[in-house]
This record gives sequence, C-alpha cells and structure tokens, in this order.
Amino acid sequence: MRTRTSRLAVAALVALAVSGCSDPGDAADLGPRTAPGTVTVGSSGSAASKVEALIYAGALRMAGTPVETRLGLGPGDDAAVAAVERGDITVAPALTGALWDRYRPGAAQPTKAKEEESENPRAQWDAQFVALSAVLPEGLGLGDPTLALDQPMLFAPKDAPSATLRGCEGLSGAVAVPAGSPSDLRARYGCATGPVVPVADEAAAARAVRDGRAALAQLGTLSAAAKDLVQVADPDGAVPSRAVVPLVRRDGLTVAQTKRLSAVAGELTTADLAEVVARVESGERTPEQAAGDWAAEHTLK
Repeated sequence: MRTRTSRLAVAALVALAVSGCSDPGDAADLGPRTAPGTVTVGSSGSAASKVEALIYAGALRMAGTPVETRLGLGPGDDAAVAAVERGDITVAPALTGALWDRYRPGAAQPTKAKEEESENPRAQWDAQFVALSAVLPEGLGLGDPTLALDQPMLFAPKDAPSATLRGCEGLSGAVAVPAGSPSDLRARYGCATGPVVPVADEAAAARAVRDGRAALAQLGTLSAAAKDLVQVADPDGAVPSRAVVPLVRRDGLTVAQTKRLSAVAGELTTADLAEVVARVESGERTPEQAAGDWAAEHTLK
C-alpha cells in the first residue's frame, strides 16, 4: 500500500498545481496547519454511506480527534456531499465518479492510459484523483480514494466460463437488468452483449441467472444479490470507477487529520464493504457495530 499512497501523494501535488494552488509543505496536506475543535462527519441515508462515515470517524478518533457524527442527512449520496459544500459538516464519504458527474456533468470521466498501464487497474484511481481534485469547488478537498467500488457491474455464475470486458469475451448471453439500472450496456461496457432482460430488482436479476433465464446480471458491487456470483473482469478500467473517497472541507482539518482519513484508503475494499453493508441491511448489525467490526480487523497506519 505504501507504493500506491506515495503515488497518490504525488497526484495530489499535480492536482493542486492544475487548480492554481500551491503548498510548500506536506504533499498530503488538504487542510490548514491548525483546525481546533470537533470534526463533524456526516452521511447520506444509505447503509453504505453510514458505515463509510463511521469508519472515517473512527479513524479520526483513533488519532485523538473529537468527532461528531451526523448520519442519514438525506436520501442519495448528494445529501452528504451538499452538506460538506454548505459547511454544515467537515467530512463525508463520496464516490469519485459521482463527484465528477456533479462538478463536470456530461464530460467524459478520466481513465488511465491503457497503452502504458493496461495491467494496472489502480491507475484509473490516480487519473481520476488528479482530474477530480482540479475541478472541486473552492474550499473542498479529497483524501485518498479507497479500493472499495460502489457501482453497477456485470456478474456471472461462479462456474461459468470466465468473462471479461477485455476483448468482450463471454458476454454474448442475455443480461438481467434491474429497474433503474443503466440499460445501454454497449455504451457502458464498450461491448456487445446478448439481449437485455428487464427485471424488478437486483434480487430478481440474480435469480434470473440462477434459473438460467439470463447468462449475466447487472448488479451493484455492494449488492447482497451478488454474493454467489462473480464479477466480470474489467482489467483495463473500461467502466469509470466510483471509488469511495472522503470529501472534506479544507479549512476544517489539519494535515495529520487528513492523513488519518487517507489511512483508510489501503484497507477498505469492495468485498469488505459489501460484507458489512449486507449485515446492516439484514438487521444483523447496526451501522455502528458493523463499522466497529471492520475497524477491529484492520490496523490503520
């Protein structure tokens, strides 16, 4: 993780230069040198956002920062993002791709240079980090993006022949697509697929695959319905990522506090987040308990 962290630190400097900012100090500095008082961490109403906010809050508390949490600020990820923009809270979990769409609507999202780094899917995180940091509204900043993705992707049975977006292999069968999920699959994945089978929800999409009515299902990467399926590989980053990232007010955090948020980046994965979110959505654990379970298994450095 150290290699990725140092690479993102360099990316942060590049982003600051692009946006016309400069800082002679620490490369990870997204805030002022001193920010006394309590840091407020908020979330939207989804289970994923609540757990992510509590993980970030816990990381700050471990460093001795007084933290207040404000969970469930509203439906949709925009609720917490808007609260950071207004200055109502200091930190909120966000998604890189969603932030790009918010601040550059209609513009193509940045992707990695496939010719140079086709075997390194994390290169897309770097490209997005630099570009997104440069278009944030004044006063806002980002910690390092995590390895956790929250976005619709294609899933196949575990015992099916391997499918991949590279070369569009194994994608010729019917695809079960839940209501409200992107339906222009060719535009999204850059591949021709079999016919779209509209279904009511993600559970129905997964059932369609299990019952043999569809070869693939389009499901959220955090969906409990994807538990017994395998995600179609995307080694070249054909689908712009929606990675979990802390959105912060630059005037509300010290350098050390921002580093604590970025310490989550190398530890939180899609699989981790999907597991704890499933426990919350099933009622097995509260968001607080689920975040605590995750923190107990991961040492932040």
